[in-house]
Amino acid sequence: MLKDLVKLANKLDAKGLQKEADVIDRLITASWGSRMLEDRNYMMDRRTNAKNAFEGYNPRSKTITVSFTKYLDDDDMYEDEDGNWHEEEEVTLTLPARMEVCDLCSGSGKVVNPSIDAGGLTQDDFDRDPDFEEEYFSGAYDIGCPQCNGNNVMPVVNEAALDDEQKKKYYQFLEQESFEAAEREADRRTMMAEMGYGW
Repeated sequence: MLKDLVKLANKLDAKGLQKEADVIDRLITASWGSRMLEDRNYMMDRRTNAKNAFEGYNPRSKTITVSFTKYLDDDDMYEDEDGNWHEEEEVTLTLPARMEVCDLCSGSGKVVNPSIDAGGLTQDDFDRDPDFEEEYFSGAYDIGCPQCNGNNVMPVVNEAALDDEQKKKYYQFLEQESFEAAEREADRRTMMAEMGYGW
């Protein structure tokens, strides 16, 4: 569609129809800007970036295993038997878990495909196509929840069952997770800016 509009604008320019070509150029710019915004919204949507909550979960023992990189203070750095200095260490925790209602799908086990409504819809979207409105609210565009895998609930660490040492390490894990999540979002924003999607 955009290619056809570009060709049309070029033909109009060639015929000296500058005003008409400018109108087509504005349509191209608006269409391209809208497409870029849709792509940006999709890439930043929580559903698109959801992690599988069951990763590391053991249903038999009702535990979750998580790991993170702990960056050591100067006093905690150590030299191994090969003479290599270590500034970080991998920490693996196996912690008691409990189930809670999935906060992404609110327990329904499904979400609307983010390619349909990332960035939101307005009443105008439905007014232009009543069939779309009916299909949308009937669940025609739903997919299985990517966070709970359609299970309605998901395992989370049972903080009430942690001892003091587990709590200390678990909070270190949460701090590292928060830092890495912020880095991933910054990376996505940088990638989109480099692709011309802006901030």
